[in-house]
Amino acid sequence: MAIKILIVDDSQDTTWLLKRVLTEEGYAVQLAHDGREGLRQAFDYRPDLVLLDVMMPDMDGWTMLSRLREFSDVPVIMLTAVGGEQSMVQGLDSGADDYVTKPYGMEELKARVRAVLRRRGVSEVGRSKLLQFDAGNLCIDPASQKVTVRGDVVNLTPTEYKLLLCLAYNAGRIVTPQQILDNVWGPGYEDSVANVKLYIWYLRRKIEADPRNPQYVQTMRGTGYYLSDI
Repeated sequence: MAIKILIVDDSQDTTWLLKRVLTEEGYAVQLAHDGREGLRQAFDYRPDLVLLDVMMPDMDGWTMLSRLREFSDVPVIMLTAVGGEQSMVQGLDSGADDYVTKPYGMEELKARVRAVLRRRGVSEVGRSKLLQFDAGNLCIDPASQKVTVRGDVVNLTPTEYKLLLCLAYNAGRIVTPQQILDNVWGPGYEDSVANVKLYIWYLRRKIEADPRNPQYVQTMRGTGYYLSDI
């Protein structure tokens, strides 16, 4: 499985060029042209590396990086036209793995991509590993999007599956309704907290032996939800 790279930049010329260059290197490349779309792609695509532009309208790269770190530790290389030590320090302190100032040479960028992936231990196998909980009684296969509970395949709707995956990738950590809305539903649903509560119930009915006394999907009252890391 090819290593997956997500490029987030509002310049279509830049993303087109980067995609062509990195595809020729054997990477699988996905594009997003603003921060909100970048967050959705980061959740759905589960990249092995993100190339993130700093200066974007609506949601800039710093904000997207901060939101991204709420649910993912994927390595990030910041791309920016703003040079200087202070900007580089800000990028690294914000959770970026590397910082490249525009204009940059393609050979330099490719070398930095290889270096970050090497430091993070990302191999050609990729990161779509089977997620198992409760001694394998609950299994999620991101590659096939198949979910099994006690050996039986569970048919989830796309939204139910994305909700379960959101909780699974954050197993043991509380995810707020707003974070769930951002990552499962996306923009336009900021005021739809009732959707989260409803779909939590739908999900429990399909994966829990007793939905009213759940073993997997837990509620932290007044805060959010979490998947028991058992």
